[in-house]
Order: sequence, then C-alpha cells, then structure tokens
Amino acid sequence: MKTARLQTTAIALFLLTFLLPAGLMAQKEETPPVPDKKPRATYYDFDDILIPSELTLDKKNSFVYGTTTSKVGILIFEGRVDPSSLAGFFQNNMQKDGWKILSSFKYREYLLNFIKEDRSCVISIVEKAFTTTVEVRIGPIEQPPIPIKGPPSR
Repeated sequence: MKTARLQTTAIALFLLTFLLPAGLMAQKEETPPVPDKKPRATYYDFDDILIPSELTLDKKNSFVYGTTTSKVGILIFEGRVDPSSLAGFFQNNMQKDGWKILSSFKYREYLLNFIKEDRSCVISIVEKAFTTTVEVRIGPIEQPPIPIKGPPSR
C-alpha cells in the first residue's frame, strides 16, 4: 500500500517537474507575437501635416474650409502625450513634408510657426491637468499685389 502511494507520488512529481513546463513552452512557441497594427501617425484633412496616433481629433471644435484651389481650417486634438515630445515630433515631420519653421516658443506652452508656399501653419501645444491639447491652424498667406506698369508717379 505504501509502495503504491509512493510510486503514484513519484510519477506525479515527475510529470509536474518535466512534462508540464515542456508543454507550456511548446504552447508558448506556437503563439506568434501580435504586431502592433495601430499606425504611429496619420494625415487627417491636410495631406502634408502628420498627426501622432496618440492624439484624438476633437471634431466638435474643429473645422475645415476648402475650395477647388485651397483648404484652410483649425484642427483640435487631445491626448496624454508629453508636450516636449509633441513639439519635437512636429518640428521633424513638418520639415519632412516641405514646411519651413519660422519661429517657436517653448516651456509654458509650445507655439510653432511654419510656412509653405501660399499657406502658414501655427501649432499650439498646451498641457492641462490630465491631457494635452494640440491646436493646428492652417491659413492662406496673402500674396503681394502685382504692380501695375505705367508711367512713374510724380
């Protein structure tokens, strides 16, 4: 009786010690890692202004006006992102999309001014208690009037 119990205990310990971990390892190897399918950044209404995926568009407070020749507007985003890293993101990616930085302000709030051909873009980044708000304003640049040729003024 004692021998049968001892043999049963030895077999159970053997199974737990060697076969169970091997089975768990085999199961773990069969499951391939799931790649992160969420894009890191997205173009919204403007195909040359990249927005980090951590930010969510506030459609209620945003608006875009477009004609056949241009598109302008204000896009408002919110998310839990470090303002400094957002400023760096916009400075790097706006230049990649052909924008030239004119000026920037930092610390209390971040304010980035860009220019491109016939448009300007102002990006404001403000950290609040539990979220960061990003405001992207895109507007036209007034072109200087074409001078009328004629006799010189006296």
